[in-house]
Amino acid sequence: MNFILKKETILTSFYAISLSLLISKFSVDYSFSDKSIYDFFHFILLFIIFFNSWLLEAVHLNRYGKDSFINHIFLISQILVILNLLVRNSLNIKYILATLILLSVILSIQHITEYILTDKKDLMIKKLTEPFCYIHTGRTLSLLLGLILIDYSYWFILLTFIISQLFPSFISRSVHVRDINFYHLTGHLFIITNTIAISLWLSDLKINITTKIILLISIVYILLLTIYRRIFKTIDRTLTKQSGNTYIIGVYFTILELIFINLFFVLEYDWKYFLPCYACVIISTRCFNQYKK
Repeated sequence: MNFILKKETILTSFYAISLSLLISKFSVDYSFSDKSIYDFFHFILLFIIFFNSWLLEAVHLNRYGKDSFINHIFLISQILVILNLLVRNSLNIKYILATLILLSVILSIQHITEYILTDKKDLMIKKLTEPFCYIHTGRTLSLLLGLILIDYSYWFILLTFIISQLFPSFISRSVHVRDINFYHLTGHLFIITNTIAISLWLSDLKINITTKIILLISIVYILLLTIYRRIFKTIDRTLTKQSGNTYIIGVYFTILELIFINLFFVLEYDWKYFLPCYACVIISTRCFNQYKK
């Protein structure tokens, strides 16, 4: 099979950087909040849903994405939406939901466009694409309800993420029709993990914390990213006929691990982040072990 978009492009890299900066902004915003259990779950939920939006685009390009003008337009549109939220001084939930809705609408149109442009001769591909259009529409409607019923916005964000979990299920059952380019997927995820780590570190420089803590964070991050790079090299990226869903879960928990470590130091050795961080290490390691050479 001839895979497409095997290498990271300038646009996909810029999207990864934009998302990383946004996630670090969420982290800074949380560090200045009351840090209640609600604030914590809201922060984690925002990370998950925005990362999920980026991931849906990455998977779309992996399976369908040609280096075409249309896909460039969709990518640029999503980047501009993210940048618009980034430049705002306030991370108001209405702005966040509006951003998520726009991202979801763009993803929906992108997938519907792919469905329309797919030749009828490729009947299996067309049938495979159709349910994804419905799932994207469901995500968009869920987020729209969150904006309308703003008091329950985070519940609708959670519902949106739950709806998104239909994608891995369909992908797993359809790899015999259209395979995942595992090499391309792991490359994308490796880049986003590193850019999030760097953006978290850069955001720490803007916070009023001691030089000692900055140095500790730097040392720990260098150590962790070195370990992650070694793990990455042990992954069999030539695998075919599989969805990569477990690997994606591992990346989710790897990034959460970086976030929890960062919060541990930024909040001056707040030990309540140690246990979830340790849990993330165990889960991510087990996920990655399934893909070793």
